[in-house]
Amino acid sequence: MKGLRKVLTPFAPDQSGASGVVYSMGALIVIIDAGGCTGNICGFDELRWRDTRSAVFSAGLRDMDAILGRDELLASKIESAASRIDASFVAIIGTPVPATIGTDYKALKKLISNKVTIPVVAIPTNGMKTYNEGEWEAYKALIDEFAKDSVEDESGEIIVGMTPLTYGDDYMDITLDDIKRIKSSKKLVAASSSGIDACIYSGNDFEIYNPVVRANIPDGITGKTLVCHDEVVGKTIRDAGIDVDIATFFKLHDSIKRDGDRKLTEEDDFVAMVKEGGYDTIVADICLKELVPDFEGKWIDLKCFAVSGRS
Repeated sequence: MKGLRKVLTPFAPDQSGASGVVYSMGALIVIIDAGGCTGNICGFDELRWRDTRSAVFSAGLRDMDAILGRDELLASKIESAASRIDASFVAIIGTPVPATIGTDYKALKKLISNKVTIPVVAIPTNGMKTYNEGEWEAYKALIDEFAKDSVEDESGEIIVGMTPLTYGDDYMDITLDDIKRIKSSKKLVAASSSGIDACIYSGNDFEIYNPVVRANIPDGITGKTLVCHDEVVGKTIRDAGIDVDIATFFKLHDSIKRDGDRKLTEEDDFVAMVKEGGYDTIVADICLKELVPDFEGKWIDLKCFAVSGRS
């Protein structure tokens, strides 16, 4: 049955990915919801919440707010919050509620911009896509608002897309200053599928690899290997000279895809790939192992926070 999951829990959605990108940028983050999506972000999908704080607010939409489109009320709430918080910019992040009523994010951004003295970034996520797509929407909105065209920047590399939702505790925050110089940085590294999209959009040259995985290729990989994770993890292991097929429940770019690689949609897709592939080793989050209890090869656990919630 299409969409049926008997083992895996829902993956982190796009609004969580968007929030995760701007979380450490000193923004005033406003989730356009009634409260539930904000609770899920802070309570489940944002592992930094346990150690650090960010100004994350819910719009607190009531039924009539959504039905009547009371954008002026929302803008006034944001104006009040911005007057009390030293924020670098306002980030408004969409959920299923504004998607359902057809919110005009350009108009909402303009309305809020007329009330605050800091920049406003609108990220039109809808809660129906996966986290990596929300990360990409956030990068795109940030680049449009802040990236500058300038002479070549000699101040070092920028790693894009190495977020907690993909890499758990092995994340690397991208800063607002990084976004400002992304078009002119001497070295860009795309560390995930959303990082690839962001680097392409920047128009700058970039490399594709995960720096942590490159420095710590999992021990014990033998024979034909399946890596089920973000596509860049699989590519990084493959580039180390290991015979790897890549599987991912997220995006798989044509520039990375080779014969044997597969974009997964259903649990059964993963089950079929393992049964048909004849793999000696699987590198993936341990939560996937329950899908293939008859697999007799070697399993190397590689956590993916957006899939299992394990950091």
